[in-house]
Amino acid sequence: MKRNIFKYALPIGIAGTIICIILFATNWHYELIVPIIENSSLEGAAFKFWDDFIFYSPLPLMALFLAYAIYGSYYNRRIAEKNLEAEVVINHEKNIKTITELKNKRDWIKRNFYNNCPKCGAPSQERETHCVYCGIDLEIKKE
Repeated sequence: MKRNIFKYALPIGIAGTIICIILFATNWHYELIVPIIENSSLEGAAFKFWDDFIFYSPLPLMALFLAYAIYGSYYNRRIAEKNLEAEVVINHEKNIKTITELKNKRDWIKRNFYNNCPKCGAPSQERETHCVYCGIDLEIKKE
């Protein structure tokens, strides 16, 4: 059984994007981690790299959440279209079978019952086996 990892892609992507925006706007993650690297032996370019990396880390993460939400929505729509196409084919086959059965039944009725009453001439309804006016049997007797 194949699992759909994109089942909740849109809400997860939106929630993750909002969290990343909050992280970048408030910089609380930066304020928690930078004192650690300030107290380390890093200096110069290495310190600058890690300082910038920590400060901008929510941005690529936000891009990943957005990509997950967009592709997940696309994937779920494509799966829904495939399921709809399969359902249409199944329903079409059922409809053809039902139509064929109804045609066969209608042909059988036409062959085996009178369209008009042989006694009083009243038109018969499609499913009537006896005349509604005089009560005579409408079935054609085979000799």
